[in-house]
Order: sequence, then C-alpha cells, then structure tokens
Amino acid sequence: MSTPPADGQSELVFYPTTLKGGRETYSRHPEPAVWCCHGHVPGLDHATYRRAVSVHEAGHTVVALHVGMHVQGVEIVEHTRDVGCGPRLELEGTMSPGPNELAYSALVKQLAAGERAEQRWLRDNGLWTQDRGWAAEMGALHDRDAAVPSLRALAESDDPARLLWTYLYFGNQVEDVLDLHWAEVLVLGEALDE
Repeated sequence: MSTPPADGQSELVFYPTTLKGGRETYSRHPEPAVWCCHGHVPGLDHATYRRAVSVHEAGHTVVALHVGMHVQGVEIVEHTRDVGCGPRLELEGTMSPGPNELAYSALVKQLAAGERAEQRWLRDNGLWTQDRGWAAEMGALHDRDAAVPSLRALAESDDPARLLWTYLYFGNQVEDVLDLHWAEVLVLGEALDE
C-alpha cells in the first residue's frame, strides 16, 4: 500500500503483514523473513527487552504530560504465554490517562509516542534492526488501533492509507517532543524497569 505524498515528499510504502490469527495490517518495516509472532522476533535478553518496553511506556507518559493529559498511572506487567509457537516472555505496559478534552492531534501523538520512544532507544543503543523495528511496531498495534477515531477526524477519511499516513505524520511530529524530553523518558524508563 502506498500513501499519498505530502508537500513534495516522496511516496512512502507500507509493507503488508498478516498476523497470527489472520489479521491483515501494514507496517513501515518489512515483515521478517522468519517469524511466528512479534514477541519472538526481537531476540533480546530479558533485561534488555524489559527496558525497551519500559521506555515505550515512558514515552507515552512523558508525551501525555507534555500535551496536558492527566496520567493516573503507568506500570509494566510481566508474564509468560504460549501463543502456539512456544512460550514467550510478554511484557505489557499500561499508561492510564485520566479524563481529558484534548485535541485529536494531541491524543494521536501520545499514542504514537510509545513505539517511537522504543524505536529510538533501540537505535541509540545499537540494537535496532528492521526485524526489531517491525516487532516494535506490531507490538504497538493496540496504540494505533486506539488512535483510529482521532485519525478519522483528522484525516476526514476512513481510507486505510490515509489513516496510516496521518498516524505517520503525527508520529514524526512526536519525535520532536521526544527530543525535548528524552532525558525524562530515560529516567522514567529506568524507574519503570525496577
């Protein structure tokens, strides 16, 4: 699927992916050549994987505070689950926002911030690969799904390519916010990892 170019930018390609269970979606990264589920792709040791997830949740939290969202809590939950391709460690984070009346763009930025923070942390630590980029993006699909109502309003469209482009647009913007607050993201990520 291609997204429409914006203001002289070249066309961006989204790669198709069919997830376990048959869900079809798209990613900015090509699907790994061999994979059974996004949880088995990273190939990171437990401590490194936990820190990546902690930074993901810290990204959500710091950007939520930046855009004026009240945060009720944030936590990392660890468990092992078999999804049909062997046991895998699952680290799930939740950032619980309080009631808010924010602009659609602020909500989308907050939702995109987790994956973008995780991807940056992987790059900064020399751990990023296309496969890990794909896994981080697929692991954050629930964030993208939560953004769909706001994306529809912002894009004034239900077209999947338009929604993906709009999510990418605000994801790129949130990287500027993460730049401003990267030290805070790392401090909170470390605290969540303890």
